[in-house]
Amino acid sequence: FPDGCIEAFDHLVSTMPLTLMVKSMPDIPQEVEQALAKLAYRNTILVYLRVNKTSLFPDQWLYVQSPELRLGRVTNFRNWGEELHAGSDDTILALEYWCDAEDPVWTSGDDDLIALGTGELRQTGLLHGAEVLEGHVIRLPRCYPVYRAGYKQWLAPVIGHLRKLPRVTAIGRYGSFKYNNQDHSILMGLLAAENIAEG
Repeated sequence: FPDGCIEAFDHLVSTMPLTLMVKSMPDIPQEVEQALAKLAYRNTILVYLRVNKTSLFPDQWLYVQSPELRLGRVTNFRNWGEELHAGSDDTILALEYWCDAEDPVWTSGDDDLIALGTGELRQTGLLHGAEVLEGHVIRLPRCYPVYRAGYKQWLAPVIGHLRKLPRVTAIGRYGSFKYNNQDHSILMGLLAAENIAEG
């Protein structure tokens, strides 16, 4: 724990980023330490916009492929179901920006990011002249494992090291360094619980 307190547990199930978990362990072999330095995660910035229109576009989400825009994906929560908007005349959109911690956009102010998102969304034509009433920003560090050339050979010694620790289980997208979806992550949790319960 950060305060120096040490607790004993029968089993550790971790969903934290694999690199951070293993780096925090004592006596890491040098090969594992070197491999960890080569594994990376990307960050996501979510820019939520409340738009005063009910029918912007029919999709639940769209990937944006325009190279002149930083925007990567737009989620339209209004199209996921009636219970998400409860009869409101507004639409909530989530704009996703993927970046590294060193990218200037990661440390941009909330107002700047809301302005960026609004401007880029207008460029796509998806707003159809609707007014953006307000915005909100959430930053998610290390949420996407980076599958760059060679990552499997760097991941192998890390996984090999963890396999020598029978009471440690790393799960989820962060913990397993796998680009899995929510369903896969839930299944990992259920299987981890079964494995622990059944010894």
